[in-house]
Amino acid sequence: MSRELEFPGGVPARETAIRLLKKMREIRQLDQRIILIYPTDVMVTPVHLHIGQEAVPVGVCAHLNSADKIFFGHRSHGPALAKGMDLKILVAELYGRVTGCAHGYGGSMHLVDPANGMLGSSSIVGGSIALGVGSGLASKLQNEDWLSVSFFGDGATNAGVFWESINFAALKQVPVLFVCEDNGLSNVMPSSEHMFAEIEDVVRQFMPVSCADGTDVLSVYDAAGQAVDYVRSRRAPMFLRCRTKRWMKHQGVEPDDLSCNPVDRQRDCPIRKLEAIMLENRMISQEEITRLAEAIEQEIDAAISFAVNSSFPAERDLVSEV
Repeated sequence: MSRELEFPGGVPARETAIRLLKKMREIRQLDQRIILIYPTDVMVTPVHLHIGQEAVPVGVCAHLNSADKIFFGHRSHGPALAKGMDLKILVAELYGRVTGCAHGYGGSMHLVDPANGMLGSSSIVGGSIALGVGSGLASKLQNEDWLSVSFFGDGATNAGVFWESINFAALKQVPVLFVCEDNGLSNVMPSSEHMFAEIEDVVRQFMPVSCADGTDVLSVYDAAGQAVDYVRSRRAPMFLRCRTKRWMKHQGVEPDDLSCNPVDRQRDCPIRKLEAIMLENRMISQEEITRLAEAIEQEIDAAISFAVNSSFPAERDLVSEV
Protein backbone atom coordinates (compact mmCIF):
# COMPACT_ATOMS: atom_id res chain seq x y z
CA MET A 1 0.00 0.00 0.00
CA SER A 2 1.34 3.42 -0.94
CA ARG A 3 2.21 5.73 1.91
CA GLU A 4 2.09 9.39 0.96
CA LEU A 5 4.33 11.97 2.53
CA GLU A 6 2.39 14.78 4.14
CA PHE A 7 4.06 17.43 6.27
CA PRO A 8 2.28 20.15 8.25
CA GLY A 9 2.88 23.86 7.99
CA GLY A 10 3.03 24.07 4.21
CA VAL A 11 6.60 22.74 4.05
CA PRO A 12 7.25 21.02 0.71
CA ALA A 13 7.23 17.30 1.41
CA ARG A 14 10.08 16.50 -0.98
CA GLU A 15 12.34 19.18 0.49
CA THR A 16 11.72 17.96 4.02
CA ALA A 17 12.10 14.29 3.14
CA ILE A 18 15.42 14.89 1.39
CA ARG A 19 16.66 16.90 4.38
CA LEU A 20 15.76 14.03 6.72
CA LEU A 21 17.35 11.45 4.42
CA LYS A 22 20.55 13.42 3.98
CA LYS A 23 21.01 13.90 7.71
CA MET A 24 20.35 10.23 8.52
CA ARG A 25 22.78 9.16 5.81
CA GLU A 26 25.41 11.56 7.12
CA ILE A 27 25.18 9.97 10.58
CA ARG A 28 25.10 6.40 9.20
CA GLN A 29 27.94 6.82 6.72
CA LEU A 30 30.18 8.55 9.25
CA ASP A 31 29.69 5.76 11.78
CA GLN A 32 30.26 3.15 9.07
CA ARG A 33 33.54 4.87 8.22
CA ILE A 34 34.48 4.88 11.91
CA ILE A 35 34.02 1.08 11.92
CA LEU A 36 36.75 0.84 9.28
CA ILE A 37 39.11 3.41 10.83
CA TYR A 38 38.79 2.67 14.53
CA PRO A 39 40.89 -0.55 14.61
CA THR A 40 43.90 1.47 13.35
CA ASP A 41 43.98 3.37 16.69
CA VAL A 42 44.05 6.84 15.12
CA MET A 43 40.90 7.79 17.02
CA VAL A 44 41.88 8.27 20.63
CA THR A 45 38.40 8.01 22.14
CA PRO A 46 35.77 5.40 22.98
CA VAL A 47 32.88 5.47 20.50
CA HIS A 48 29.20 4.56 20.85
CA LEU A 49 27.74 4.34 17.34
CA HIS A 50 24.29 5.50 16.30
CA ILE A 51 23.78 3.02 13.47
CA GLY A 52 20.13 1.97 13.29
CA GLN A 53 18.94 4.72 15.62
CA GLU A 54 19.39 7.71 13.30
CA ALA A 55 15.67 8.45 12.98
CA VAL A 56 15.30 9.63 16.57
CA PRO A 57 17.71 12.59 16.70
CA VAL A 58 17.02 13.53 13.09
CA GLY A 59 13.23 13.48 13.50
CA VAL A 60 13.41 15.54 16.68
CA CYS A 61 16.07 18.07 15.70
CA ALA A 62 14.30 18.82 12.42
CA HIS A 63 11.88 20.92 14.49
CA LEU A 64 14.48 22.83 16.50
CA ASN A 65 16.22 26.12 15.78
CA SER A 66 19.77 27.12 16.66
CA ALA A 67 18.64 28.83 19.88
CA ASP A 68 16.98 25.65 21.19
CA LYS A 69 19.27 23.65 23.47
CA ILE A 70 19.88 19.91 23.39
CA PHE A 71 21.59 17.76 26.01
CA PHE A 72 22.67 14.24 25.16
CA GLY A 73 24.82 11.36 26.34
CA HIS A 74 27.58 9.01 25.25
CA ARG A 75 25.86 7.98 21.97
CA SER A 76 26.58 11.43 20.67
CA HIS A 77 27.26 11.51 16.93
CA GLY A 78 23.59 11.34 15.94
CA PRO A 79 22.26 14.26 18.02
CA ALA A 80 25.33 16.40 17.29
CA LEU A 81 25.06 16.09 13.51
CA ALA A 82 21.27 16.28 13.57
CA LYS A 83 21.39 19.59 15.46
CA GLY A 84 23.93 21.08 13.07
CA MET A 85 27.49 20.38 14.21
CA ASP A 86 30.01 20.75 11.39
CA LEU A 87 31.18 17.31 10.24
CA LYS A 88 34.83 18.42 10.04
CA ILE A 89 34.76 19.74 13.63
CA LEU A 90 33.24 16.51 14.91
CA VAL A 91 35.76 14.27 13.14
CA ALA A 92 38.66 16.44 14.33
CA GLU A 93 37.44 15.94 17.91
CA LEU A 94 37.39 12.16 17.38
CA TYR A 95 41.01 12.45 16.24
CA GLY A 96 41.92 14.46 19.34
CA ARG A 97 42.97 17.56 17.39
CA VAL A 98 42.84 21.21 18.45
CA THR A 99 40.41 21.97 15.61
CA GLY A 100 37.82 19.71 17.23
CA CYS A 101 34.72 21.08 18.94
CA ALA A 102 36.36 20.65 22.37
CA HIS A 103 39.90 21.29 21.06
CA GLY A 104 40.69 17.59 21.38
CA TYR A 105 39.96 17.46 25.11
CA GLY A 106 36.59 15.74 24.98
CA GLY A 107 36.47 13.03 22.35
CA SER A 108 33.30 11.30 21.19
CA MET A 109 31.44 11.45 24.51
CA HIS A 110 31.99 15.15 25.23
CA LEU A 111 30.83 17.12 22.20
CA VAL A 112 30.02 20.81 22.50
CA ASP A 113 28.76 23.43 20.05
CA PRO A 114 27.13 26.45 21.75
CA ALA A 115 26.42 28.21 18.44
CA ASN A 116 24.09 25.34 17.52
CA GLY A 117 22.56 24.95 20.98
CA MET A 118 24.79 22.14 22.23
CA LEU A 119 26.22 23.04 25.63
CA GLY A 120 27.89 19.68 26.03
CA SER A 121 27.15 15.95 25.99
CA SER A 122 27.76 13.80 29.03
CA SER A 123 29.34 10.37 29.41
CA ILE A 124 27.32 9.81 32.60
CA VAL A 125 24.20 7.69 32.10
CA GLY A 126 21.31 10.10 32.59
CA GLY A 127 23.71 13.02 32.86
CA SER A 128 21.82 14.95 30.20
CA ILE A 129 18.42 14.84 31.89
CA ALA A 130 18.70 17.39 34.69
CA LEU A 131 20.80 19.71 32.52
CA GLY A 132 17.94 19.99 30.04
CA VAL A 133 15.56 20.85 32.87
CA GLY A 134 17.92 23.50 34.22
CA SER A 135 18.34 25.00 30.77
CA GLY A 136 14.60 25.04 30.21
CA LEU A 137 14.11 26.71 33.58
CA ALA A 138 16.63 29.38 32.57
CA SER A 139 14.61 30.05 29.42
CA LYS A 140 11.47 30.47 31.50
CA LEU A 141 13.04 32.69 34.17
CA GLN A 142 14.68 34.89 31.54
CA ASN A 143 11.47 35.20 29.53
CA GLU A 144 13.09 33.65 26.47
CA ASP A 145 11.26 31.55 23.88
CA TRP A 146 13.78 28.76 23.27
CA LEU A 147 13.23 25.28 24.65
CA SER A 148 15.47 22.45 25.80
CA VAL A 149 15.58 18.78 24.82
CA SER A 150 17.07 16.04 26.98
CA PHE A 151 18.03 12.90 25.03
CA PHE A 152 18.65 9.70 27.01
CA GLY A 153 18.28 5.93 26.74
CA ASP A 154 15.76 3.69 28.47
CA GLY A 155 18.45 2.48 30.89
CA ALA A 156 18.78 6.04 32.23
CA THR A 157 15.17 6.03 33.41
CA ASN A 158 16.28 3.86 36.34
CA ALA A 159 18.40 6.72 37.66
CA GLY A 160 17.00 8.83 40.47
CA VAL A 161 17.85 11.98 38.52
CA PHE A 162 15.25 11.02 35.89
CA TRP A 163 12.39 10.92 38.36
CA GLU A 164 13.59 14.00 40.20
CA SER A 165 13.81 15.84 36.89
CA ILE A 166 10.35 14.98 35.56
CA ASN A 167 8.85 15.82 38.96
CA PHE A 168 10.58 19.22 39.07
CA ALA A 169 9.80 19.96 35.42
CA ALA A 170 6.13 19.20 35.98
CA LEU A 171 5.99 21.11 39.26
CA LYS A 172 7.56 24.25 37.80
CA GLN A 173 6.15 23.80 34.28
CA VAL A 174 9.54 23.92 32.59
CA PRO A 175 9.73 24.05 28.76
CA VAL A 176 11.70 20.86 28.25
CA LEU A 177 11.12 17.87 25.98
CA PHE A 178 12.29 14.55 27.41
CA VAL A 179 13.24 12.20 24.55
CA CYS A 180 13.75 8.56 25.51
CA GLU A 181 15.68 6.79 22.74
CA ASP A 182 14.49 3.35 23.80
CA ASN A 183 16.54 0.55 22.25
CA GLY A 184 15.40 -1.90 24.93
CA LEU A 185 18.88 -2.37 26.33
CA SER A 186 20.79 -1.00 29.28
CA ASN A 187 24.24 -1.87 27.97
CA VAL A 188 23.63 -5.66 27.61
CA MET A 189 20.61 -6.03 29.93
CA PRO A 190 17.14 -6.15 28.33
CA SER A 191 14.54 -3.81 29.78
CA SER A 192 12.45 -6.75 30.98
CA GLU A 193 15.16 -7.47 33.55
CA HIS A 194 15.47 -3.99 35.01
CA MET A 195 12.11 -2.24 34.50
CA PHE A 196 8.97 -3.06 36.49
CA ALA A 197 6.51 -0.90 34.54
CA GLU A 198 6.23 0.79 31.16
CA ILE A 199 7.96 4.15 31.36
CA GLU A 200 5.15 6.17 29.81
CA ASP A 201 2.52 4.72 32.16
CA VAL A 202 4.30 6.35 35.09
CA VAL A 203 5.39 9.53 33.31
CA ARG A 204 1.76 10.27 32.35
CA GLN A 205 1.16 11.12 36.00
CA PHE A 206 3.49 14.11 35.48
CA MET A 207 3.06 15.32 31.88
CA PRO A 208 1.68 14.44 28.43
CA VAL A 209 3.37 11.50 26.71
CA SER A 210 3.76 10.69 23.03
CA CYS A 211 5.22 7.55 21.46
CA ALA A 212 6.85 7.03 18.07
CA ASP A 213 8.40 4.25 16.02
CA GLY A 214 12.08 5.03 16.39
CA THR A 215 12.93 3.00 13.29
CA ASP A 216 10.73 5.28 11.16
CA VAL A 217 11.86 8.90 10.77
CA LEU A 218 8.40 9.99 9.57
CA SER A 219 6.81 8.63 12.74
CA VAL A 220 9.39 10.45 14.87
CA TYR A 221 9.11 13.63 12.78
CA ASP A 222 5.34 13.72 13.23
CA ALA A 223 5.34 12.95 16.96
CA ALA A 224 8.27 15.27 17.66
CA GLY A 225 6.64 18.10 15.72
CA GLN A 226 3.56 17.93 17.92
CA ALA A 227 5.66 17.57 21.07
CA VAL A 228 7.91 20.54 20.24
CA ASP A 229 4.87 22.66 19.40
CA TYR A 230 3.33 21.75 22.76
CA VAL A 231 6.47 22.57 24.77
CA ARG A 232 7.10 25.79 22.85
CA SER A 233 3.53 27.10 23.01
CA ARG A 234 2.55 25.91 26.49
CA ARG A 235 5.99 26.51 28.05
CA ALA A 236 5.51 23.16 29.76
CA PRO A 237 7.22 19.75 29.71
CA MET A 238 6.40 16.74 27.57
CA PHE A 239 7.80 13.22 27.18
CA LEU A 240 8.48 11.44 23.87
CA ARG A 241 9.34 7.74 23.79
CA CYS A 242 10.87 6.35 20.60
CA ARG A 243 11.31 2.57 20.43
CA THR A 244 14.26 1.79 18.21
CA LYS A 245 16.91 -0.85 17.52
CA ARG A 246 20.59 -0.81 18.45
CA TRP A 247 22.57 -2.49 15.67
CA MET A 248 26.01 -2.25 17.25
CA LYS A 249 27.36 -3.24 20.64
CA HIS A 250 26.92 -0.69 23.42
CA GLN A 251 30.47 0.53 22.84
CA GLY A 252 32.88 -0.06 20.00
CA VAL A 253 32.57 -1.04 16.36
CA GLU A 254 31.25 -4.60 16.44
CA PRO A 255 27.69 -5.67 15.52
CA ASP A 256 25.46 -6.48 18.47
CA ASP A 257 25.19 -10.24 19.00
CA LEU A 258 22.73 -10.39 21.90
CA SER A 259 20.02 -13.02 21.41
CA CYS A 260 17.53 -10.68 23.12
CA ASN A 261 18.16 -8.01 20.46
CA PRO A 262 17.36 -9.50 17.04
CA VAL A 263 17.90 -6.95 14.28
CA ASP A 264 16.50 -7.16 10.75
CA ARG A 265 18.65 -4.73 8.75
CA GLN A 266 15.95 -4.39 6.12
CA ARG A 267 12.84 -4.06 8.26
CA ASP A 268 14.49 -2.10 11.08
CA CYS A 269 16.41 0.38 8.92
CA PRO A 270 15.07 3.96 9.07
CA ILE A 271 17.06 4.94 5.97
CA ARG A 272 15.71 2.11 3.81
CA LYS A 273 12.17 2.85 5.02
CA LEU A 274 12.34 6.50 4.03
CA GLU A 275 14.06 5.78 0.71
CA ALA A 276 11.39 3.20 -0.18
CA ILE A 277 8.58 5.68 0.51
CA MET A 278 10.32 8.45 -1.42
CA LEU A 279 10.91 6.14 -4.39
CA GLU A 280 7.29 5.00 -4.31
CA ASN A 281 6.09 8.61 -4.24
CA ARG A 282 8.55 9.56 -7.01
CA MET A 283 10.25 12.13 -4.81
CA ILE A 284 13.68 10.74 -5.59
CA SER A 285 15.31 8.31 -7.99
CA GLN A 286 17.78 5.55 -7.22
CA GLU A 287 20.38 7.54 -9.13
CA GLU A 288 19.79 10.54 -6.87
CA ILE A 289 20.15 8.35 -3.79
CA THR A 290 23.45 7.04 -5.13
CA ARG A 291 24.69 10.56 -5.84
CA LEU A 292 23.64 11.70 -2.36
CA ALA A 293 25.56 8.84 -0.74
CA GLU A 294 28.63 9.57 -2.85
CA ALA A 295 28.54 13.27 -1.99
CA ILE A 296 28.40 12.42 1.72
CA GLU A 297 31.37 10.07 1.32
CA GLN A 298 33.30 12.96 -0.21
CA GLU A 299 32.35 15.19 2.73
CA ILE A 300 33.60 12.50 5.12
CA ASP A 301 36.85 12.23 3.15
CA ALA A 302 37.30 16.00 3.46
CA ALA A 303 36.53 15.90 7.19
CA ILE A 304 39.10 13.15 7.78
CA SER A 305 41.69 15.06 5.76
CA PHE A 306 40.96 18.18 7.83
CA ALA A 307 41.40 16.18 11.05
CA VAL A 308 44.58 14.41 9.96
CA ASN A 309 46.17 17.69 8.92
CA SER A 310 45.24 19.45 12.17
CA SER A 311 47.59 19.67 15.15
CA PHE A 312 47.39 17.78 18.40
CA PRO A 313 47.14 19.91 21.54
CA ALA A 314 50.58 21.25 22.53
CA GLU A 315 52.21 20.82 25.91
CA ARG A 316 51.28 24.39 26.79
CA ASP A 317 47.62 23.48 26.29
CA LEU A 318 47.73 21.17 29.31
CA VAL A 319 47.03 24.09 31.63
CA SER A 320 44.64 26.05 29.41
CA GLU A 321 40.87 26.05 29.94
CA VAL A 322 41.28 24.40 33.34
